[in-house]
Amino acid sequence: MYALSSPDSATEPLSFVNCTMSERPQRIVMWLNQNFLLPEDAEFKSTPFQVCFTSLRNAGQLCIKIKPAGKISINTDDIDLAGDIIQSLASFLAIEDLQVEADFPTYFEELRKVLVKVDEHHRVNQRLTADVAQRSSLVRSTLVLAEDARLLRDMQNMKKQYMELYDLNKQLINQHKIRCNNHTELMVNLKAVNRAIERAGRLRVGKPKAQVISACRDAIQSNNFNMLFRIMRVGRASS
Repeated sequence: MYALSSPDSATEPLSFVNCTMSERPQRIVMWLNQNFLLPEDAEFKSTPFQVCFTSLRNAGQLCIKIKPAGKISINTDDIDLAGDIIQSLASFLAIEDLQVEADFPTYFEELRKVLVKVDEHHRVNQRLTADVAQRSSLVRSTLVLAEDARLLRDMQNMKKQYMELYDLNKQLINQHKIRCNNHTELMVNLKAVNRAIERAGRLRVGKPKAQVISACRDAIQSNNFNMLFRIMRVGRASS
């Protein structure tokens, strides 16, 4: 639920979505009247036209501006809300393809931290894989030495080798637990990255949406985080 509020530049969210729609402003105002509880129908007189709301749930701010030449600005720090607005507007206006420019500084900074964690998880996994391979090799060689000692009836050496095997086995079990925990955390963070890509896609409509999702996944695959954020902001990798 959102309540109409007075425009206030001091509280206007820093995050935004900008786009251009080839529609009469009156149609966008009609959409506003159908989707927000206003005390009376908003009337369009001339551009620029601006309406602001405050969330009754978390006091978050939302501003929608209609500017000359069909330019639309949506200011909100809630990327999910921005996506919902874009999708609802596009459906109401029957827009098949829509590209936008967007920036969500706080959300993108949180995403950057998640990406750093993903990178760390991959490095930990590589190190653990190498350690497990090394210890597995030691297990095999120690087992051979223990068997040789048994055949030679060298009970003292055989006992020593089996004690080493016991220690190696405990180390492998501990490393397996660490790998499982690391994998669980990695999956959680990868899901967060995937949700971020889907959210970036929902800020667009049609072909631009599909292109952004595909380009973001390519950027993740190539480990190019700067390109990822550029795609999320402007909808493409190139300038």
